Amino acid sequence: MIDQNSETETQFIASLQAVNQRLIQEIQERKRVEEAWRESSERLKTLINAMPDLVCFKDGSGRWLEANQAILELFQLKTLDYQGKSDPELAELVEQVYGQTLYRNVLINCQQSDQEAWENKKLSQQQEIIPDFEGNLRIFDVIKVPLFHLNGERKGLVILGRDITEHQQAENAYKQLAAIVESSEDGIIGKTLEGEIISWNQGAQQIYGYSEAEVKDCPFSLLTLPERLSEVPQILASIQSGGSIDHYETVHIRKDRQHIDVCLTISPMKDDHGNITGISTISRDISYQKRIEKTLEQLRHQNELILDSAGEGICGLNREGKITFANPAAARMTGYTIRELLMSDWQKITQEVIAVSPDNTHSIITIDSGYQLSTNQQNSQIFATLEDGLIRHVDNEVFWHRNGSYFPVEYVSTPIENQGEIIGAVVTFKDITERQAMEKMKDEFISVVSHELRTPLTSIHGALGLLASGLLDTQPQRAKRMLEIAITNTTRLVRLINDILDLERMQAGQITLDKKSCNLADLMVQANNEMIGMAEKAGVNLSIKPLGIHVWVAPDRIIQLLTNLLSNAIRFSSVDSCVCLDAKLHNSGLSLSSLEVLITVQDQGQGIPADKLETIFGRFQQVDASDSRQKGGTGLGLAICRSIVQQHGGHIWAESKLGKGSTFFVRLPVAG
Repeated sequence: MIDQNSETETQFIASLQAVNQRLIQEIQERKRVEEAWRESSERLKTLINAMPDLVCFKDGSGRWLEANQAILELFQLKTLDYQGKSDPELAELVEQVYGQTLYRNVLINCQQSDQEAWENKKLSQQQEIIPDFEGNLRIFDVIKVPLFHLNGERKGLVILGRDITEHQQAENAYKQLAAIVESSEDGIIGKTLEGEIISWNQGAQQIYGYSEAEVKDCPFSLLTLPERLSEVPQILASIQSGGSIDHYETVHIRKDRQHIDVCLTISPMKDDHGNITGISTISRDISYQKRIEKTLEQLRHQNELILDSAGEGICGLNREGKITFANPAAARMTGYTIRELLMSDWQKITQEVIAVSPDNTHSIITIDSGYQLSTNQQNSQIFATLEDGLIRHVDNEVFWHRNGSYFPVEYVSTPIENQGEIIGAVVTFKDITERQAMEKMKDEFISVVSHELRTPLTSIHGALGLLASGLLDTQPQRAKRMLEIAITNTTRLVRLINDILDLERMQAGQITLDKKSCNLADLMVQANNEMIGMAEKAGVNLSIKPLGIHVWVAPDRIIQLLTNLLSNAIRFSSVDSCVCLDAKLHNSGLSLSSLEVLITVQDQGQGIPADKLETIFGRFQQVDASDSRQKGGTGLGLAICRSIVQQHGGHIWAESKLGKGSTFFVRLPVAG
C-alpha cells in the first residue's frame, strides 16, 4: 500500500515538474515575444519620428496617445506632456507655456474634423493651413483614418499630414503663369526646333484668327509671306545655335489673308540641363502703331509745308542759343540762306555784343526800339525764355539783315519742353516796319482830331443833355428819343477822346505819377463801389476780397486800372454771373524788394481766344469789334491799363478759356 502511494506521489511530482517546465518555457517565450514587440515598437517609433510627415495617434475620445517629432515640433509640444490631452487642452497648455495663440484655432478645427471622420466612418482627406513657430503659414495635406472596435465603438484615430507648401506654391505659380500667358494680348507661341507649332494662346488667336486646334503641329511658315519664307530657316538656325532675336519687325498673314505688321521676340526653350528643346515666340501686332507712325510722318511733312509757307519768320533754338531750324520767311527777312542760319548763333540776327565791364560783370549791348545802342544788364528775352520757360511777347526790338541794315520786329519766344526740361525755344517774328509807320500816322491823326473836337463835343453834350432832361416839353416824344441816342453817342465819343488823350500822355511821358503809400484794400473797395451801379444794371454780381497791405502807387491811376478791368469784365459777362476782384501777396525772390502783390479780376463771360490774349492790350484791339461796340467799349481801356501797370514797374496779362471766362492778372511791386 505504501509502495503504491509512493509511486503515485512520484508520478504527481513528475507531473508537477513537467507543468513547471512548460510554465517556465511559456514565461520565457512570452518574455521573448514581449522583447521582440518592444524592439519592433521602438523601431516603429524611431521610423515614425524620422518621417518628415506629421503622424499622430489618438484614442476613441480624441486624446493624444502618440505623436512623432515632426508634429511635436510644429505645435511646440516636444518638451510638454501632451499624452492623454485633448486638442483644446493642448492649445491652452501651449498658450500658458509659450504665450502663443497661433494654434488655438488650428487645434479646435482639428477636433471638429476628427468628429467628422468618425461620423462618416471612412478615411477623410483635406488641406489645412497651419502656422509654424515663426508665424509663416504652411499648407498640409492631412489624411485622417478612424478606427473602430468590432462592436462599432470608437477605437482610435490615425492622423497623417504632409507639408505641400512648396508644391502648392509651385502649382499656384504655374497656374498664374498659365493665366498670364493665356490672357496676354500678345501672341505667345511654342514651337519645336523644326518650327512646328505646339502651343498657341488666346492672344495669338486674336492676332492671327486661327484657333489652337487649327495650327497645332502646323509649320510656323503658315503665317509667313511667300516672299519672306527665307526668314524662317534663318531664325531657326539662330535659335538652334543658342541665340535669341529681340523686336524683329516683319509682316505676317492672318487667317483672312490680311497682312499685318508684327514685332517678334524669339527665344530658345531649355530643359533643366540647359539643352534647347523648343522655341518660344512672342508676337505683337504693331499694325496700329505703324499706321500712327505713317500718319505722324504725313503730319510732319504737312507741318514742314505749313512752316515753309508761313509769312512770319520761325526759328528753333537749342539751349545754347544756336539755330536748329529756320523757315523760308526767316531766311527772306534776314537775307541769309537757311543753310547759313542752321547751327549759327542767334546773335547773328540780333547783333548782341557781349561786353565785360570793369567789375567783370557781363552785359549785352543791343539796339533798342529807338535805334540807339543801349546796355542791358540782363539777358535778352529769348535767352530768358531758355532759362525760366516763360512765354514772352516783345514788340520793341530790331533784327539785323545780312547787308548790315536792321528792321523793327515783333516776336514771341516760346519754350520747347521735354518731360519738364527746357531743351530749346521757338522764336516767331515779323517785320513791323510798315505797321509802325501806320501806327505813327494814326497816332498823329487821332491826337490832332481829338484835341480839335473835344471842346465842341463837350458843349454839344451839355446842350443835348438839357433837351433830354424834359425841360423842353414842347418837343415831340420822337425828338426826345433821338436826343437820347445823340447823348449816348456823344458820351462814347467823349470817353473815346479822353482815353486817347490819356494814352497819348502816358506813352509820351507827359503824366507824372503822384505816388504815395496807399492801403490796397481801400483802393479795391473804392473801385468796386464805383462799378456797383453798372453791375446792377447789367445783372452781374460783384465779389471782392480786399488785401490790407500798403503799396507805393498813384491811387487815382490804380483806381482807373481796376475800374477799367471791372468794366470790361461786367460788359462781357452774362446775367446772374459773377465778377471777382481778388489780391494776394507774391514773393518772386528772397529779398524784401521782391515782394509783389498779385491782383486778379475774374469773370464768367464768353472767354478770349488764345491768339488774342496778348493783342487785346494794344490800341483799338478788340476780340469782336461789333460786340465791343455794342457793349460800349472803345478798344483803348486795356492799352491804358498796360501803360498804368508799366509806369508802376509791374506786369499785366490775361488767361482765358472759351465759354468759361477770363482772368486778368496785375502784378505790382509793393516797395516804391
